[in-house]
Order: sequence, then structure tokens, then C-alpha cells
Amino acid sequence: MANKVKRTGTKYPNIYFNESTKKYDIKYNYKEYSPLKGKNVYKAKWIYNCATITEARAALANLQSGGYKEDDKDITLNGALELWKMQAIHKGLSSQTILNTEQQLKAISKFLPSDTKLKNITEQVYYQLTSSLKQEYSGETVHSLDGTFRKLMHVAYKQKLITDNFLREIDRPNLITSEPKTMKYDEFKRIDEYLGSITKKHKGYNAYPKLQFFYNTLYFTGMRIGECLAITWEDFEEYNYYPEKDRTKENFRLIGTSATDKDHLIGMRVNVNKAILNSGEIKEPKNKKNRNIPIPPGLEIMYYREHNKHIANGGNDTDRVFTYSHTYSLTRLKDTCKALGLDTSYNCHTFRHTYISNLIANNIPLPIIEKVSGDTQATIFRRYSHMFEGEERLVLKAMENVIGK
Repeated sequence: MANKVKRTGTKYPNIYFNESTKKYDIKYNYKEYSPLKGKNVYKAKWIYNCATITEARAALANLQSGGYKEDDKDITLNGALELWKMQAIHKGLSSQTILNTEQQLKAISKFLPSDTKLKNITEQVYYQLTSSLKQEYSGETVHSLDGTFRKLMHVAYKQKLITDNFLREIDRPNLITSEPKTMKYDEFKRIDEYLGSITKKHKGYNAYPKLQFFYNTLYFTGMRIGECLAITWEDFEEYNYYPEKDRTKENFRLIGTSATDKDHLIGMRVNVNKAILNSGEIKEPKNKKNRNIPIPPGLEIMYYREHNKHIANGGNDTDRVFTYSHTYSLTRLKDTCKALGLDTSYNCHTFRHTYISNLIANNIPLPIIEKVSGDTQATIFRRYSHMFEGEERLVLKAMENVIGK
């Protein structure tokens, strides 16, 4: 059995005299963030056989000042972002592109802190990250976040700040599924009735009717969460497609009733012309597509109910309708689903998928879906291609009608 090493402390902390070798050994204690454990772990590094106390002190100072480097440098995710930003500015990329990348790293940092060193990120850490992102966000968003993560790893690798980029050997996972998750109407109805039935007040105010209005707005307009959080009261408007000269009492209707059986639709719509980021910054909607979305009678009734409360409490039409954060919006939905025994993986983007899927299922033409959703026809077809399968029969039917005339 090997003899146990005997060391004697010196008057200098972390420097020991080795009784066997008659030389000095150094013990350097430090902490390092472990992505797998999700917390700091404490480690120690030894340097042996320093001939003199002076040499030992110099070696310890070198460790403490960061002079010791492994093959991979100590660059963090945030450091890689700063490096990428310098290159982006040099290449003339837009400020919006840079801002988007910063926001995406913030989203990633909820599951993998931005001060994590790239050399500590392994395949297992990467798989855990994408798994967490998939539980929190829609497939489209996860795909974008994954692209940002890979971009930061790549820029560090190209600058030789990490010796290897394991992502080069890993194909991007199929994060966008061919069939986006949707919520059945009877499930949504349970959420709607649940929120509408709660009478609990906090400081004399019941917040649940407003939350009911919020999720109904998402479900029946298909707005992205940032777009819905950005709308103001004045973005809701009544409209009448009858020419002014043809408008009569018969043209108009009671609030909350349908007029879709008339030649020209009369009702209410919401104007989507902005979106709000996690940071609170207001920007243009995705694809820079402003649009008008007609809303059903039930949602219109909720609008007037909440708008009347808002004005009675001294509010203005220029105020935001929903002052929630992105995180709060998701958390309350998950809490509600849990309370009702529904799928807790539903998120706010599920409402958008459901809205577009319902339009497709009801044979709404692609150009109209593009107009109200803000997505391009190419994106809609790619994401929901499974819903168009078998539509060739409609083409053949149309040709039969032509021949039969």
C-alpha cells in the first residue's frame, strides 16, 4: 500500500511543504458552474514539486489571476454573444437582428445561464436544453432559439476559443413537428367557463374575467403572444362594409349578435400593428404585416365588458389592454390547465396553431389565412401541410365542373 502523502502548511495559504519530496505543492480552490447539476460545484487543482517557496507563490498567483488556461478558453455564452455582436456590426447587420439575438439568449438563459462556460457544455447539456425549450415554447420558437445557440457556439469555435464544436456532428433536431399541437374547442370551453366562474377577489378586484378575455382573444384571433400583449383598447374597432349611402337601420345590429348572414359583414375587428418583446420594447409585428382580424360576437361582448370597467376606473383608450408579461401569461395558462386536468404542455402559441388549423379545416383560402394570421402562405403550407393532404380531389372536382359546363 502506497504511503500517504504528508504535507505541512506554510505561512502562505494554499501552499504546502511535501515531506516526501521536500518540495512545495499548491492547492488552488475554485468554483465552476455545472450545467448538469444546475449549480456551482467546488473543485481543486494541484500543482506539485515547486522547488522553492518563491516559485510556489508565483505559480499560485498565476492560477488566482486566471493565468492557467486549459485548451478551451473560459469564454461564456454571454461572451460569445458579445463576440458575435462585434462581427454583426462589422458586417452591417440590422439593429433589429442584433436585438433579436440578445432576446433569444435571454430566453435560453432561463434554462442555461448566460455565464456558463462553453467548454462545460456537452451533448447531454445540449439535449437537456432543447428538451426544456420544447416544454416552454412552440416548435417554431424553439427552432429559432436552437439556431441562436448554435450560432454562438460556432463563432467561438471559429475564433479558436473552444477546441471542438460537438454541434457540427449533431443534426438539428426536428423541433418543428409536422402536426402542431392544437386545443380542442371543448377543452378551451372548460378553460373559458372556469375563469368566468371564479369570483375570488384580491384587494377588492377580481382579475379572472380579464384573464378570460385575454385567452379568448388569443383563441379567436390567432395573434402571437407578443402581438396580443401589445394591443391597446383603441385597436378594437367597429366596422361596416356597407357604403355610407346604403346604410340603414337594417344594416346595424345589436352588440354581440352575428351579421354574417347579410350581404356585407357588420361587426368588430382588432387591428394588429405592433408586438411587445420580453424586455417590454414595442416593435413591428413579425414579417412587418399589419392586419385586421374580425372577432366573433362572444369576444365582442367581453371587450365591451372589460372596456367599460377600464374607462370607469379612469383608464384611456390608448392604454394596453393586457399588461401581463410573457411569463405570467404562460404560467397562468399552465396553472389553469393543471387545475382542470388538461394537458399542461399547452402554451399561448397553441391558441395560434388552433386558430390557423380551424381556418384550414373550414376551407378558408390560403390568401385569407395569410391576411389574418400574418404568416406567409409558404410558412402556412409548410407548417400545416398535413391538413392539405387529399385536397387534390378538389382540383379534379373543379376540372369536372369546367368540363360539365
